This record gives sequence, C-alpha cells and structure tokens, in this order.
Amino acid sequence: MPGIYGFKKEISNPESQTLIEKMSYGLDWEDRFIRHFESGQGWGIGRNTLGILNKNKQPLWHENRKLILVFEGELYDTQPIKNYLDQKNLPRSTDEEIILSLYFLEGENFLNGLNGAFSAALFDHRNNTIIVMNDRLGLYPVYYANFGSTLLFASGVRALLVDHTLPRVIDQVAIQEFLTFDHVLHQRTLLEEVKLLPQGSILKFQNNYLTVKPYFHFNFTDVYPFCEPPSYQERFLFEIKRAAQRQSGGDHPKGLMLSGGLDSRFLLALLTETLGSSNLHTFTWSIPGSDDARYAKEAANKTGAKHHFFELKPDWLLKEGEKAVKITDGMGNLVNLHAIANLEEETQFAPVIYKGFMGDAMFGFGLRPRFWANYDPETEIQEHLQAYRDYRVLTFDLPEHPGIFTDTFLSNVKDGLIQDFRNGMRSSGVRQLATQRLYFDLTQRVPRMTINGVLVARDRAVIRLPFTDNDLVDFSMTIPPYLAFERKLMIDSFVQAYPKLARIPTPRDHLPLTHCAREVALRNMQFIRWHLRKAGFGWLAGPENRPYKDYHTWFRTTLRNWVESTLLSRESLGRGYLKPEKIKQIVNDHMAGKNNAVKIGALMAIEIWHKLYLD
Repeated sequence: MPGIYGFKKEISNPESQTLIEKMSYGLDWEDRFIRHFESGQGWGIGRNTLGILNKNKQPLWHENRKLILVFEGELYDTQPIKNYLDQKNLPRSTDEEIILSLYFLEGENFLNGLNGAFSAALFDHRNNTIIVMNDRLGLYPVYYANFGSTLLFASGVRALLVDHTLPRVIDQVAIQEFLTFDHVLHQRTLLEEVKLLPQGSILKFQNNYLTVKPYFHFNFTDVYPFCEPPSYQERFLFEIKRAAQRQSGGDHPKGLMLSGGLDSRFLLALLTETLGSSNLHTFTWSIPGSDDARYAKEAANKTGAKHHFFELKPDWLLKEGEKAVKITDGMGNLVNLHAIANLEEETQFAPVIYKGFMGDAMFGFGLRPRFWANYDPETEIQEHLQAYRDYRVLTFDLPEHPGIFTDTFLSNVKDGLIQDFRNGMRSSGVRQLATQRLYFDLTQRVPRMTINGVLVARDRAVIRLPFTDNDLVDFSMTIPPYLAFERKLMIDSFVQAYPKLARIPTPRDHLPLTHCAREVALRNMQFIRWHLRKAGFGWLAGPENRPYKDYHTWFRTTLRNWVESTLLSRESLGRGYLKPEKIKQIVNDHMAGKNNAVKIGALMAIEIWHKLYLD
C-alpha cells in the first residue's frame, strides 16, 4: 500500500540510509512500487507510490533547501488555494507544492482549509523538526513510535518493525478490543509502543520532544434549527453532487466498486452524470448469482455503465490473505478484506476506483430506536453495547470473555476496553445517544475498521471516496437524528433524484427503495414463500438470501487445512490470550457446522500477524 515513512534517530549517515531503505521495503515489499526517499545523519524521509497520480519525484525540497516534504494522496478543490499562492508568488502546480508553500507561508495553521485524502511529512532543517500530518478523517493512516530520542513514523506498523530497537510489547487491551468489536479503539495498535496518528492531527517532534495536537474536531450539536425535510434533501443532493464533481478529475479510466446497496448505487448515479456512462466501469465481486451481483448488474445496465463481474472464489485467502494481514497490520478481520481478491483484474480496466465508503456511518447505519431516551451515564454505555448486539456485530461479547480469555490476560487488561468504549462515546460532547453513536462511528468504526477495505484496495488502485468530502461531512453533522434514523434522508433524497434506480431492490430486504408496482409484486412473492416454508416446502420457496460471500462454508472446505494448521498450531495455542481449549472448540464447532466464521477470521488475522512479525 502506498504511503509515507521516516524517522529521527541518533545514528550515522550510512545507518540512516540503510534504515530509510528498509522502511520503504517494510511498507511495500513488491518491486512494482515506486520509491522516493532521502536521508542524512540521524534522519530520513520517504514515500512509496503506485505512480498512477502525482508521479513527480519526491521528497520535494523548498528552494531554500531548508524544508523537505513527502506527500501521498490527493487534494480536491484547490483552485482557490492556487489563486492565493499565485498572489504570494509561491509554487502551487502540484499537491505537494501546495502543502510545502502553505507551510512556508503560514506554518502549521493551514491544514483545516485542505479538502482531500492524504498524509504528509516534512523535515524543517531551520529548527531541526519533523512534522507529520493527515487529512481531517485520517484516510491515509500514519502510525508512530517515540521511544528514547527516537521517532519512527510510517503508513504501516510493519514499516516501523524494521527497526529492531523498537519495543515489541503486545497491547493486550487492543487484542481484546479487536476480538470484541472487530476493530481496535482510539489510537491503539497491537503494539503498546506504536500509536495511530489521530484524525485531523499534526505530530511535531523537536528537541526529542513529541507533541500531537488536533486541528479539526467533529462538532455535533444537541440543538437543531427548525427546517423541513425537503430543505435537508435539497442541501444533501447539492453537497453529494459537488463532492462527486470535486473528485472526478484526471484522465485515467475510472471505475466504481458496485454492490447491490445504497451507497455505491448513489455514486453510480452521480458518477454517470458527472463522467458520462461510457466513461465509467463498474466492478462487482461475489459468489455467482448473489443478490448483490443481480441488483448491481441491473443498476449498471440501467445507467449504461460498463459493468464487470468477478467471481469471489473460496481460495482467494490462500493467495492474498497474508498480504491482506500485512496491509492492515493484523487489525483487519480476514472475512472483511476481500476487496483485494480481484483487484489486479479490476485495475486492468480502471486504475482509479470509487467506493461508497462512509455513507452508512454518516447517515444513520448505527442508529437504533433505543437511543431515543435519556439514561444515567452507566446505562448509556450499556445501551450502546446493546445496539451492537442488535446488529450482531460483537465478535466475542463481553459476557463471554471470562470463559474465553485466560485469567492472566483478563488480569492484565483490567477494564481498559470498557474505559476506551466509554471515552469514545462521551468525547462527542453531546447528550443524545443517537448523536454519540454517529460520532463514535466517524471517529472509531470508520478509521479503525471500515478503512481496511480501502487500504487493501490501495494496493493497486487510487481509491476515491466522495462521501468524505469536507463540506458533505460538515453538513452531515447538522442533520437531526430522526432524519438519519433508518437512513431516511439519504433514501428519500435518492428516491427523489433517481427514481428509476430506486425501483431496483437492495439486498437488505429484497425490496425497492420506493413504492411501486415492483414492490407490490415482490411483497406478494415474499408472502407466498413465507407460507411455503411454514408448510414445509422450503425447497420450493428457495433461499431467503443469496449472500455475496460464504466464509462459513469456505472455512470448512477449501480453507479448512489452512485454518486448522494456523489456529491449532503449538504457537497459536500458547499465545496466552485465549484459553487453548476454547480456540480448539471454536475451530472444531465450526468444522462441525456452527457458524464461527467471523471469530475465525479475527483469530486468523492476529495469529498470521504474530507469525509474520513477532515469531
């Protein structure tokens, strides 16, 4: 995966050159990546890139040879900034020139005005300072470690691990959080010494002193102005269309990862309007005949986009699973990383690919009716946990922990998990539980779990995410929770703007998003099938759902030997996190027919990461 890396460390010039080169290959080990790095005595800075966009050689030096910068990602809507820099007679032809010129002009105070997805780092020789920065949503993750007089940073934990002086103490709270929520919370990683740079933040390392400060905050509110839903719909359509237009630049062929759901279908409509249907490829990967495959194909055909279907094969993990673990640094469940499975074939058609990333988190996916009440502080947290149970997204629920984790492990983690969860909700600064959950999704679930699908896709493509546009995100924080509940605003806006696409069913309930004759027919068919199943004629009714993936079956068949040899090995059983007999039970129960696929996917990710980087 492309990204940046660097260090400040008390070592010689030759040692600095060796370390920066090792970090480059630690981040991306395949020769197809383009590597740009530079070093001097005690410092190094670099970036790896696919060379699709922003091909200019880096690091970029300021003309005074006192500032050096690396940048990976994209900036959008930069013309006003370019006009401003023109007035100052400063370079602004490329994204990296824009950032370097703004820093030279304004110091660290320019970032909140940038709209984009990026990470950047610069070494200011004037005051011997390393500065690392990211976009408002942290869409290009950066990890760092500060121990003694050393600072290491990179777009992947794996790049830091090439420095053998880095302490390798496992963060057991992070392990527990990952095995509970399917993602780690806050800035934790699987190593105590390594942290994730928070969203919208600046890291500064000067005179062996580290500071990390935010430049952006999610400003949700408890008080909303009076405004009728049609006005919100009008504003939403304006913002989402503008976001798509801002991210439509460049001459490269463009594609869209198209499922049967709402978010990618919304982008399908927007992008065919913006780019023209003949200029858009759509990609669907799944089991042949799945609900997603059928609905996506119908939607693509309706718009005239060039549609491509790729079979999601059971053995993709045998080919790409280890790479997916490396890219996500052991913090991504294997059953969620299949965006990489057919990526090489997709990029033959389009190296720039759009995803419907974050639309669900912004516009109400996590909201539940239980949030419309006031509770005491402790009950609030229990209600939030119960909402996770409502969606069945807890891998190992908290009541299971005493029977699964070892006594020593539980003694070590204490109440770290629940404290992190509580802090994640309460740092929203609002009282409404619905708004707390929206905040939590944007600051925890998105940058710690949902982002993993983006990271693996960046292995071969430039990934664009229109829902992350600054103005659209700002607007989302002004929407009253009742319009976010059940994604009402987004659905109503889609139906209003694109009624023909709204008549195509979605995999959620196999019904169109709008009332129409097709909805009546499908509801009648569902009613008939329900009676057939109740009468014992399920074979005639057919399956209720045709999923796009089936790890339940794959882990018991094609992937069985791989799973058993990994999780039942002496090393895996002896980690000391889970009780050995419980690991055996989880695997054996799955092989006997119980669906433990999500649990196995999480355990496999952690174990493979240990084997790759710690054993």
